[in-house]
Amino acid sequence: MLRKYTEKSNIKVLVSKYVKEILEEDTKHFNIPKYDLCNRILIKFFLRTDTNFSRLTPFEEKEYLQFSLQKDNIPRYIELKKLMKDKTESEMIRDIFVSYTTLPPFLREINLFEEKIVFIMTAKKEYKRLKLYTDEGIIEGKINSLKRNEINNYLEVEINSKKYYISRVEIIN
Repeated sequence: MLRKYTEKSNIKVLVSKYVKEILEEDTKHFNIPKYDLCNRILIKFFLRTDTNFSRLTPFEEKEYLQFSLQKDNIPRYIELKKLMKDKTESEMIRDIFVSYTTLPPFLREINLFEEKIVFIMTAKKEYKRLKLYTDEGIIEGKINSLKRNEINNYLEVEINSKKYYISRVEIIN
């Protein structure tokens, strides 16, 4: 059970419309729910804050970002608040999400899906055959390449001469 004053499960903060647009774009591209993406960002970007963007865009319309913390992230969130004593909770969350959204898509992916990318790069280096689940079903093969799509800046992995977005691939073995 959550203690009312020390732990919270719902986050609500005012962010620029741009931040919300990037989050919506990434939830569609990564094919994951918003709360899952927001939880990943909160945990993986808490040490990378960029406060200048917020100051440089006072003209940007503001909207509320609202999501629920995953149960496993509540203790991490409490520790995060302790580390960021010099900021209010809203400033802290806003800075984390601004740091995420100011990066190009492939750098956002590298941070969010780091373990998967390292595994795929290792498999490529060792010429291992992988079995992957994709939007088109299960495929098996060796990794030809892992690179940035120059049109939309998201990462793609090439297997058997066919390209798949890294965020939409699940490793089976």
